[in-house]
Amino acid sequence: MKIAFLVITVFSLLTLSCSEGFLSDMLRVITDPVVEEPTVFSFEKEETIEISWNTDPGVDKYILYRAEDTLIPIYEILYQGRELSLTDTEVTSEHRYLYKLGKLRGTMLFGPSEPILGVGSNVIQDNLERNNIKENATTLVWDLDANLYYYRSNTGEEIEDYDWYLISVPPRRKAMIVVTQDGLGTGDDSWMNYYLEGHVTEPIVNSNAIPVDNYSYTERTFFFLISPNTSEFIGDPTLGGGGLINYRVSLQSIQSL
Repeated sequence: MKIAFLVITVFSLLTLSCSEGFLSDMLRVITDPVVEEPTVFSFEKEETIEISWNTDPGVDKYILYRAEDTLIPIYEILYQGRELSLTDTEVTSEHRYLYKLGKLRGTMLFGPSEPILGVGSNVIQDNLERNNIKENATTLVWDLDANLYYYRSNTGEEIEDYDWYLISVPPRRKAMIVVTQDGLGTGDDSWMNYYLEGHVTEPIVNSNAIPVDNYSYTERTFFFLISPNTSEFIGDPTLGGGGLINYRVSLQSIQSL
């Protein structure tokens, strides 16, 4: 009786294993690779661009293409294999690069994807950089030094930085904020825009005080955003270009309304 039970158990496990393997092969046969763009990270390390992509069960080999951003990009194969990421160190500061991802299954190529822009730079993002979303806004209580960038390819792909801040203002008071871009004089047009929640976006005049008014009778927290004024970074909207700037944001004073 025990021997019969053992034989049945072993047979059942083998059957289940074969069935699962068969189903896995069948699913792979009917599931084509999904064409999708890679994820590209710039400004995290000097003269380095990090590229990664999602795993795809239908793929035999991933193919990563790269081109310098010219009017007519010429793509070459940068990598092909089974890995899910690549560190591109063969880049030059201030040069723009386009990356596409293709997926090979047998002899059939799926893609490549639409291009994603990366930028080589000998300057890395500032220490506040998690503040590119409102949920990670940096509290402004003293002078803060940061950088901001905007780049666009000749084919229209963009990469840009956003810096969110928050400030607490006592009741019936106003905070005076000053934003100063390196290399510009007081009163010059900066390369930045300023957005206070509930208000319109406005260009920042270099070193001119910006009021944040609290008319309520309780302390309030205000969120504001500093973003690139793209027309300052690239003069001709039909061409690629861009740049990176350094700036300081300061809480100049808290005053009566």
